[in-house]
Amino acid sequence: MTTSPSATPTCTPTNNYNEAVANGGFECGLAPWVAVDQVNTKHAITSPGDNSAFAYEFDQVGPKVPEADMNPSAVYQDIRLVNGIPYNLRFRTYFDKCTQGEGFVGVMINRQPVYTVDACDKGAGTFKDNLVQFTATADQTNLRFEFLTNENPAVFKIDNVSVMPLH
Repeated sequence: MTTSPSATPTCTPTNNYNEAVANGGFECGLAPWVAVDQVNTKHAITSPGDNSAFAYEFDQVGPKVPEADMNPSAVYQDIRLVNGIPYNLRFRTYFDKCTQGEGFVGVMINRQPVYTVDACDKGAGTFKDNLVQFTATADQTNLRFEFLTNENPAVFKIDNVSVMPLH
């Protein structure tokens, strides 16, 4: 898959009915997501996405630094949920290859790890489905995707992020 950085799309992120995540398809650029890059990493909104124009892309562009193990590159968004209600988090992942050092995408909810996926779990070279079921423990919730790899270079993408109540 060939990707290219794109010009920032011009639109206003909106939420669909009952959807907690704004701009989960990255069709309106990065906002309201916040990206955190570690040394020798970068991020971009690139094309193509998963059956869409754009996706969030993480690139490892140099050797991994030791600090990345404790504070990996990430993208996050604060979302509003209802405390005590169960939710489905759905998203799609893309990895450029499956190797021993390829690493993983980790999901954190309110700084608690809830899920990891690596290229060898589901295969590389195409977007794959991911589902995480969880119960909200606060109304204000931080949804965070972390990216960690020993491969250089490496490309990970996420797209079509959605959080919907189970009922």
